[in-house]
Amino acid sequence: MPSTPAQDVIASCSFCGKPDAAVQRLVAGPGVYICNECIELSVTIVEDAAQATPEESSRRRSKYYDRSTDDILALLPALVRSADRVESELAGWIKRLRERGSDWQTIAGAAGMSVDAARQRFEDPALK
Repeated sequence: MPSTPAQDVIASCSFCGKPDAAVQRLVAGPGVYICNECIELSVTIVEDAAQATPEESSRRRSKYYDRSTDDILALLPALVRSADRVESELAGWIKRLRERGSDWQTIAGAAGMSVDAARQRFEDPALK
């Protein structure tokens, strides 16, 4: 896979992490993206799950929820990276809205939070 300069990356797949320039298509959702390769994999997983018996489905759900402490701890780094990526993108959109003249009241209302919470979370400390 060819190297892609960071400034040329618009978004990356939330599942595999590949940048938009490294895949054929990247589908956007609210704060997440999925590439065509991960979509193809998910279709396979869904088709496999559709063929499972109710007992097998129950066993899979139980296995998912009954993970060991070590397994859960192993998941945390990827979850934190994903949350950080979403937070960074959100901050970027808020910054763009502020540059376009949107006030904190409008942004906070759209985000479903108080003005104080929005300012505390997203206001650039250099501008205070």
